[in-house]
Amino acid sequence: MVNLFAIALLYVGDTVLLLHRHNTDFGNGLFGLPGGKVEQGETARQAISREIEEELGLHIPASTFELVHTFHRKGTETEFVALCFKADITGLHPVNNEPEKHDDMAFFNISKLPENIIPAHAQAIKAIAQNINYSEHGW
Repeated sequence: MVNLFAIALLYVGDTVLLLHRHNTDFGNGLFGLPGGKVEQGETARQAISREIEEELGLHIPASTFELVHTFHRKGTETEFVALCFKADITGLHPVNNEPEKHDDMAFFNISKLPENIIPAHAQAIKAIAQNINYSEHGW
């Protein structure tokens, strides 16, 4: 079974917000884009809006998110499709609402991402910067 995830490239100018994951099953010790699984009965845009509010305390209407990339990831234990949405958060102030899952958050220049980033997320960010709308990882 392939799961569907929604993740967000939240940006201010040339920077992107990344969360440092800890105490997690996936991506532990790595930076990654915020987001999560699309739940039964919700659209992907509703899911990313919900996830951003849960993780960062930002109320961003679902209609604000623009779909900019899709990636299909095959890992050792899971396979999923992630829809990557972007939103400009200039003037907004995200907070870490889930310190049990994220022990840090920071803005990084899109061209200077940290080395300790989830590889599929780094690939998606680079693809978005190049206007590539689909990629595969782990195949």
